[in-house]
Amino acid sequence: MQPHINSPLAPRAARKGGYGFHYFPDEEHYRAADLERWLPELQALGASWLTLRASAARAIPEPFINGLVQAGIEPIIHIAHGGIEPFDLEELASLAQAYRNWGVNYVVLYDQPNQREQWPAGTFDQLGLIERFLTCWLPAVSVLHASGLAAIFPPLRQGGTYWDLSFLRASIETLSAWGHADLLPDLILGAYAFAGPHPADWGRGGQTAWPAAQPYVTPPGCEDQLGFRAFEWYAEVTAECLGQPLPMLVLAGGARLGELDPATGKPLDAAWHTTCNANIAHAMTNRHLPDYLLNMNFWLLAADSPPAAAAAWFPAAGQPLPVVQQLSKTAPGAALTSNAGKPGAHKRLSHYVLLPTLEHGPSEWHWRAAGGFVREQHAACGYSAEDAAAALEVTVVGSEQEISRQVETGLRGIGCRVRRVAGADFGQLTANLAANALPIPA
Repeated sequence: MQPHINSPLAPRAARKGGYGFHYFPDEEHYRAADLERWLPELQALGASWLTLRASAARAIPEPFINGLVQAGIEPIIHIAHGGIEPFDLEELASLAQAYRNWGVNYVVLYDQPNQREQWPAGTFDQLGLIERFLTCWLPAVSVLHASGLAAIFPPLRQGGTYWDLSFLRASIETLSAWGHADLLPDLILGAYAFAGPHPADWGRGGQTAWPAAQPYVTPPGCEDQLGFRAFEWYAEVTAECLGQPLPMLVLAGGARLGELDPATGKPLDAAWHTTCNANIAHAMTNRHLPDYLLNMNFWLLAADSPPAAAAAWFPAAGQPLPVVQQLSKTAPGAALTSNAGKPGAHKRLSHYVLLPTLEHGPSEWHWRAAGGFVREQHAACGYSAEDAAAALEVTVVGSEQEISRQVETGLRGIGCRVRRVAGADFGQLTANLAANALPIPA
């Protein structure tokens, strides 16, 4: 019989909401100087969560954890453990108690157990993969739970060597068969939610909306869980098995630079990266995403070396990516009442494309229609009139029923040059946008 876990955790799983970041992809940046360097950046970006890579051999220093907690940033400690092997439970118990005493709620053990590379050589293809994984995970998560930490199932690779949806379903069914049915309603599901090369609404509606999607086969015209909305597909699995979705903790996700456009084979640009991530942040902040989603942590705040450095929002050399400016709460123009929200104030953006937020949330239809225009114009793009206030030129996309005349008038009143572009259908809107393109400085 496997270890038994009890003690309810439902209150801790109450949704905090908001977004954050995955910190460095290593365990080396936890000095006082690192906290001093990065905490102001996190606060400026409006971050309320931070995923931290850690070791089972030693704790992240208490002052670093305390600095985050005191700033209102929820740390998620991720101990990947170098692969799927048993933990030393005595060492883990000491570590867990220290973290709990310092105000940590979430410690995640293991990473992507559905991926061959996470297992010792030659073991992935042996029989009973699910059972062998749970035999490692259950005793370890029992130790965390006994210390008052959350019981979190580790994030799976989207897709993965062992199809993630199948791995998740089999794990839940095995836990039930082993007599852990009382654990499951209190479990939190760790997840990744990378957009891949897709728009932020790829896979919306889950398997119910895309019944033709099958493991390793996505027919033309169909969508799957290999995008930001992977959480909807995982929620369907847990709801089918348990009657309701599990709370979900996103350790990393969003759009990453370097993704290849499926249509052209060329790398998607910074405008796409900015727009996709800004849309996700807006949806999370304004609660347009499901309540079971506890957070959204973007990959990646910073990194020292490749390959991870290519995705860092703050490159080791050079300027931060444009998305940093887009999300920054302290930058001029973060609100209509800020300096950039006054007539004659300096505008930090040359061009902003303002998209409508409809009753169901941010309009992905308008975002798709405007994507090519945004890239060609090298414009910032999003759903925030407050951010648009920081631009010299603003293109309002949509009718007056979708974005009111008052918004347009308000932007003109603070010195923005505003043009409105609408269209009766997708083709007309894209054509009208192309006809309203602004000259691009050489």
